[in-house]
Amino acid sequence: MEKLLREKFEIIEHHQNFLLFLKSMKTFDERLLRKPIGERKWSIIEIVGHFYPWDEFVLQHRIPYILAGKSLPKAPSAEDVNILSSFIARTETIEKTFEKCIRIREDLLNQLDQIPEEQWLIKLQIEDSTLTLYEYLKGLMEHDIHHINEIKFTLKQGG
Repeated sequence: MEKLLREKFEIIEHHQNFLLFLKSMKTFDERLLRKPIGERKWSIIEIVGHFYPWDEFVLQHRIPYILAGKSLPKAPSAEDVNILSSFIARTETIEKTFEKCIRIREDLLNQLDQIPEEQWLIKLQIEDSTLTLYEYLKGLMEHDIHHINEIKFTLKQGG
């Protein structure tokens, strides 16, 4: 049980820190947030904006199914979701992108916090993979960290 508490805490703490990171960027200069982080790369705001649909997907099409013991629906095309989310982030206000991404991540954090520890061990079948809820969420956390590191590197370079 102690390992379970540690695993749940690791994921919860990550989401809390992620929210602090998002909130810390809200006041950055819009030009910096809209500038691509590299050649043929998204801007910081597009990276931020792409978290929203994936958090929404986890909230609507993963957590309820997992808790109900139902098989998981197929995920949408990552390319399609990312193209649409980057377009939305480019065309809506910076404030709106941050507002909705922070709100959905807070919702996700609240949902995850309410999942009993023993449910974190449930084996999930996602296409050809079998993994626990913790392993699934850890993969998402690593994806977040990848993008956080990209953003931090860009900011350190001065945009």
